[in-house]
Amino acid sequence: MRKVAFRLGLAVAALALTLPVMAKADKTATSAAKPKSTTLTIDSPVKFGDTTVKPGTYKLVIESDKATIENGKNVVASAPGHWEDRKQKVESTGFETTNGAVDSIFVHGETSAFVLGDGSQVSKK
Repeated sequence: MRKVAFRLGLAVAALALTLPVMAKADKTATSAAKPKSTTLTIDSPVKFGDTTVKPGTYKLVIESDKATIENGKNVVASAPGHWEDRKQKVESTGFETTNGAVDSIFVHGETSAFVLGDGSQVSKK
């Protein structure tokens, strides 16, 4: 009987020690959903989603499924998208375009890029 009580006590103690670790793991998962915000300089007009954005310096806010370009408190353009992992961290904030339309956005120090589009388009290789 003492062995059973001792083993039960060890099991409860082990569980008590793992709960804080499990709680911390959940906290990091929700912090990944925080919007990323940075400054973006555009040198020539680009199409961002359905809107053409003029040259200038803007605030870029990227959430888990949407990127927004703001000028002060005004939203200039917004587009849906998703995060894709890359092999290494990027050295600067910028974007890639095709025919004047923004395809993806990369943020300094991140190992993933935000790809514009709803993900329903199939890429051709």
